[in-house]
Amino acid sequence: MVFKRSTSVDIFTKQIKDYLSDDFIIVKKETDIGVAIEKLKNEKKSVIIVHDNNLINGIITERDILNKITFNADPKDRVDKFMSTPVQFVFEDDLLFHCVGQMRKYNFRHMPVLNSSNRVVGIIHLPAALSAELGSLMESIDRVTTENTEAGIIKIKTEQTDLAWKLYEEQVNPLDISYLLSFLNNVIYRRCIDLATERVAKKKIIKTIPNYCVLTMGSGGRMESYLHPDQDNGIIYETDNASEETLKNIDQYFYELANEFTILLDRAGIPLCKGDLMATNPLWRKSLKNWKEQINNWVQKPNDDSLRYMDMLYDFRAIYGDANLAKNLRNYLLNRLEESPQFLKYLYKRDEGTNAAIGFFGQFILEKEDQENLGMLNLKHTGTLPLVESIRMYSMKNKVDSVSTLVRLSKLTALGVFTESEEDFFRGAFKFLSNILLKNQIIRSKENKVIKNFIDPRFLTSREKSILKIYLKKIKDLKLKLKGDFGEEYV
Repeated sequence: MVFKRSTSVDIFTKQIKDYLSDDFIIVKKETDIGVAIEKLKNEKKSVIIVHDNNLINGIITERDILNKITFNADPKDRVDKFMSTPVQFVFEDDLLFHCVGQMRKYNFRHMPVLNSSNRVVGIIHLPAALSAELGSLMESIDRVTTENTEAGIIKIKTEQTDLAWKLYEEQVNPLDISYLLSFLNNVIYRRCIDLATERVAKKKIIKTIPNYCVLTMGSGGRMESYLHPDQDNGIIYETDNASEETLKNIDQYFYELANEFTILLDRAGIPLCKGDLMATNPLWRKSLKNWKEQINNWVQKPNDDSLRYMDMLYDFRAIYGDANLAKNLRNYLLNRLEESPQFLKYLYKRDEGTNAAIGFFGQFILEKEDQENLGMLNLKHTGTLPLVESIRMYSMKNKVDSVSTLVRLSKLTALGVFTESEEDFFRGAFKFLSNILLKNQIIRSKENKVIKNFIDPRFLTSREKSILKIYLKKIKDLKLKLKGDFGEEYV
């Protein structure tokens, strides 16, 4: 299949950072309004961002200047007298449609864009003609731009299937659709955490909430989810030499927070993790110091559990809170793995049994034990997963800090681990397998059937079968290469 992009669907696949404007100035909240407006004129900008302790505190637009300031203000008045607060904002790695939906919902013409450290990096302007240009797609945008309530959160999840199908019919790259689904799940996460924060605050467990960060892991961390991923999440928090009693209260607060948002996520259609890889489990809810100690213990004393945990943790991404905590943990993890190459040998041994579902004579290896899926092909666990795992292993060895499989693949190619031809091939394989998986899940969802990673190869065309076998064979060869590079290297 040839994948294409139309201008109308770019909005669902493009990130906000590609559309930023520098049409703003930043001033402190105590700045005189006369000084701020003079600076605005001199720099030929149109939006004033007000900050306090380097965090966004308010916004003043051209409309505010005309309506609130021009005829009513003393030039010596402080800017915080005229600013709009709190400020609605988006993040630079959010998708463009999310910003458009928020701006339409609140009737904004401008919206600040923040980076992962909550610093302003730009402004998004909503062109007047944008809605007309997008046409019927505005309906899809409006359907996933809901109120920040439990009902609104559930609605986002229920709209995912129709939106994914619409983009699939437009022949949008399936990995872009997967990214979109992951992004929408992140929106659901953030809103669930917001609601959970409000509910837990009423319990008055602690007076001051420490800096913290919520992580998502696995396919969600890689931004490679399909329609029905379960929860894999964790929490990192700071403690700053707190007393033992305070530490207990802090952890109790984050347990209550995790309990609330995981229940909300489950109700919204992102089910609880059967393996308990969630922040309600103290294993995945720790101070930054204790996280580092736990990683050190996993690396020093590998066993079946710690290897499984490291596999999952390595793909983490910050989705809420102070992303610097996640960066700090990522750096520690990469350095610790670099210092312990023997750990990768054990990790390889754990993943050795995962392989592509292709036999010696080129036949598909079909399910023989699961009675419900007899004769089916598990295209995730015996297709995309061995590819993802292999690239992750090489990323660990080469200290690649990216989370996305294809970004890792590109960086590994730049390091000489793969040739450009191999990169192109595995990129194509990942797209092709994802396309089949995604189509199967969308169809089953629209038919109200249980979403699975199993497909019936009898329904593939002859061409699809031939291409799939070629890709699976090469993924199997990659696993053999992995064995040579990891299975024997540290013996």
